[in-house]
Amino acid sequence: MKRIAYIIALLVFFALYVKAQNSTVFEMRYFTSDVKANGDTDFHGETEWMNIDQRIDFLDKYAAYSSNFWGNKQLDKPLLAIKKAEEVLQKIKPQPLTNIRRTLRLVDWRAYGYRPGQLKDKTKQWALWTNTPGTSIVDGNLKLKNCIVERGIEKIDWRFKFSTTLSTLSPDFALAFKKGNQTLLSIELGAGEIVARSGQYKKYGKVGDSSKVGLQVYGDLSNHRFFVTIDGQPTIECPTDDTLEHEIDGIRLSSRHGETSVDDILLFNFVQDSTNQHTPFYTALLLDEDFEEILPIDGWQDLVYDDSRWQTVKLPSVHGGIREKEESYYLRKKVYVEDFGRAILKLETLDPGGEVWVNEQPVAVINNRHPYDLDVTEYLRPNCENIIAVRVKPYKAGHSMLHTPSDPYIGWQLGRTELILTDRCMIKNVFVHTASIDEKCALQVNRIVLQYPGVYSCKGKVEVNYYPWYPVEGQKVVSIEKEVEIRSAIDNMVVVNLPIEQPELWQTGAPNLYKVEVILRNEQGEAIDDYVLTTGIRTIEQKNGNLYVNNKAEMLNGAQILGYRYPIETVAKTNRCVPDETVVRDLLMIKEMNGNMLRIHVHAEKDTIDGINDPRYAEFADQLGVYLLWQTAGWIREGEAWNVDFEGYPKFVKQVYNHPSIVMWEASNHPNRFKKHDISDSNDYMERIFHTISSADTSRLISPTSFWQHTHYGNYEGTKDYKGNPMSPTPVLMERLMTRGSQDAYSGYGADWSYLRKAPHSWAASCLAANDKCYFNFEHEESAAQPNWELVKKEPWYKVQSYEWGYEEGSIGRKLNVEEWRISQAFQAFSAWESMKKQTLLGYDGFSWCSLESGANMFTYQKPLVDAVGVPKLAFYANKQVFNRIWAASDNVDVVYGPADLITPVIFNLGDERIVDLTIELKNDKGKTVERKKIKNIQVDKGRSVTKLDCFQFKPKEDGCYFIVYTITDEY
Repeated sequence: MKRIAYIIALLVFFALYVKAQNSTVFEMRYFTSDVKANGDTDFHGETEWMNIDQRIDFLDKYAAYSSNFWGNKQLDKPLLAIKKAEEVLQKIKPQPLTNIRRTLRLVDWRAYGYRPGQLKDKTKQWALWTNTPGTSIVDGNLKLKNCIVERGIEKIDWRFKFSTTLSTLSPDFALAFKKGNQTLLSIELGAGEIVARSGQYKKYGKVGDSSKVGLQVYGDLSNHRFFVTIDGQPTIECPTDDTLEHEIDGIRLSSRHGETSVDDILLFNFVQDSTNQHTPFYTALLLDEDFEEILPIDGWQDLVYDDSRWQTVKLPSVHGGIREKEESYYLRKKVYVEDFGRAILKLETLDPGGEVWVNEQPVAVINNRHPYDLDVTEYLRPNCENIIAVRVKPYKAGHSMLHTPSDPYIGWQLGRTELILTDRCMIKNVFVHTASIDEKCALQVNRIVLQYPGVYSCKGKVEVNYYPWYPVEGQKVVSIEKEVEIRSAIDNMVVVNLPIEQPELWQTGAPNLYKVEVILRNEQGEAIDDYVLTTGIRTIEQKNGNLYVNNKAEMLNGAQILGYRYPIETVAKTNRCVPDETVVRDLLMIKEMNGNMLRIHVHAEKDTIDGINDPRYAEFADQLGVYLLWQTAGWIREGEAWNVDFEGYPKFVKQVYNHPSIVMWEASNHPNRFKKHDISDSNDYMERIFHTISSADTSRLISPTSFWQHTHYGNYEGTKDYKGNPMSPTPVLMERLMTRGSQDAYSGYGADWSYLRKAPHSWAASCLAANDKCYFNFEHEESAAQPNWELVKKEPWYKVQSYEWGYEEGSIGRKLNVEEWRISQAFQAFSAWESMKKQTLLGYDGFSWCSLESGANMFTYQKPLVDAVGVPKLAFYANKQVFNRIWAASDNVDVVYGPADLITPVIFNLGDERIVDLTIELKNDKGKTVERKKIKNIQVDKGRSVTKLDCFQFKPKEDGCYFIVYTITDEY
């Protein structure tokens, strides 16, 4: 009954949604009586009409109107509520367990980081803290009793961050930062009060009643100020005295009248580097003390080793970054097992490699990031406790690229791990996809891999069952059996085609999932093994120049993630492995943008294998209804295309094969050395990558490169090279899975408006004119926008301009200063809407903005749609506007309307046919409506359609900036 009620509610919701789906968007134009503005005018370019002052004023008015229109007037509202991701994560269903085999999810492990020489280094550092009478190190704390401790440090002359945890606080504890004998700034804590001082300045704050106090100090010597936070909450902003020398070479901790316990002292120095435009400052770690003893590591693989003082972590678990550089990451898990016929230890990844031990015996030495199924049958002991021990090798990026942080110690990790206990004859893997869907039935292809390590073959049956699983679980809807003969010592592939009547399809608006249960029975009919997975019924194809999902026209609209996460101190550590909440947050931000696609684009290096193959993104996207463009961990950013991990790529594909959210495999970003070789380099690579991927999956699209113009091909068919000369392409270019696209930045990289006005460029035009395969803009616009600086005023990148700053000279006419950050955001948003609108009308099949979140280039990268603290820029809302399933707008990118210019409205629709009304309002720069026009009963075709309406003119108006608001009402 619950299931029926849910379906009825869902149908009612969608019926109401379809009946009354409204859409309101706006465009900005300058209206003038000057005949020189007639025709298509550029914002800044060959046919521009406005001068630089007018353009700045235009953008200023755009920022004011748009921020109010989109409900974030001060541009300071976070995109997601504080607990939103956590709340959604709690509703994510874990993958179902098996009933016959025992699947032990090894979640909680003991973990410890260690490097040779660590004990010697720490002993030396501790001596510097305890050489003053009254100081001691006890139970992981530095004890200060009636004393003062001073430490010399490397010079700080720009920005820094200090943090510590205090307990058993004396009534007069003080922390000072000094140069020689001169104190530049100090913080005093006591009696529920905190005082910040610098020379003549003194600021007060309150400290709550807590047994522990987390104290953080952010110094900005360049702007003569510092900030104090308590337990992460802003408390004090205090100027530094201009008469004092703004340099620090030491700290002082005072506890003159009583005892203070100090723990976890951290001091990061941020050092300017004027020679590096991509990394304008770097992070130096000056102090890092946890005052914990270094534990002996000998015998870490043994069952009897004492790991009681190791931390407990949840997999996946990552180590690394500058604080943990060069440390191997040791993990241990004790597990009791009963009798078993066969035992398989499944590792999602051991990145970048390491060792696996079971019961003091080495099982594997791994030197890549592939998923592994390790047969540990001979190592496990039944009916007793066993120890599984793993060492993860440390990593240091050796091929930094322009977005890489200054910290090269990209995190190393152990992915999620399971122990499978089952029969000797077992189901090794199951791969499921949808072959076809018609009005009443879906055909599911189930490829089952069986394995038996015996001497002779054996016979039995496989049974395949489907159950509704998400959002509501239900009874079995279909079942089929097939007799099998399992040959010994090899993988046996059994294909079971299974029709499902009246299937519940997986789609982004209704992500229905099924549980697939495969049972293996022996000749006597006894169930000896099972395999359980979740999947969705979903097809994807390209034809007639359009994308189709479940036989309905679709676009892939969203953004990509690079993997650089706040805070800056851990930006390298978490690049390849983030908390579950972050995965959910990424997906929710896409949905908040009206998007339906996330491009997995995590990397920190060039010229070498990079990327991630984290199944959590697929599992969560399956349930949240988001398409994924999937890179795998065999992907490369740039350089020679032959650096793709051809061996590992099929393994990565198989690891996440069953997830309907994944709709495209991406082999590389923009390998850029094809043209340094002859034409065979492009042809041979295309053949190799196509056969590599299609050998593992023939149900999804394939993007061999997201920047086709780096190859030799000059047109869609590949019959001309990039110079226009005839060439002979490889036939795989026209395979049904191979798609097309590029990184078309019509309004980015400093391009003037004429480039957009003349769009598409020749490569895109050739692909679009073919009206055959899809054409995706895998990274588009590439325009930059400054953040709301006030939100990051204590961070080291505060008012640090990006290497992209010069773009504004080409696109606007001059660089914008930091006080003009709203104008900067205005251009990014204004140009994004106009460009994406035009590309959509041209027939582009999807967009991925680079990037969703801020963090690249030490957080100075200004292209992202959302800043480091989760606040969206104006361009986020521009994307949201163009990602509406239906919208109306003008049909061109003419910025200034002259007296002879006509407006031709168009309606873009992606969905069902409908009859709509369109209201067009003209508003002045104060937001007041000065004219309104309404068009009723407009027939809009289904699928992906563009309905062109009769052109018109508004009545003559006073010269100036105006906003044209298009509102579609669907009430018929």
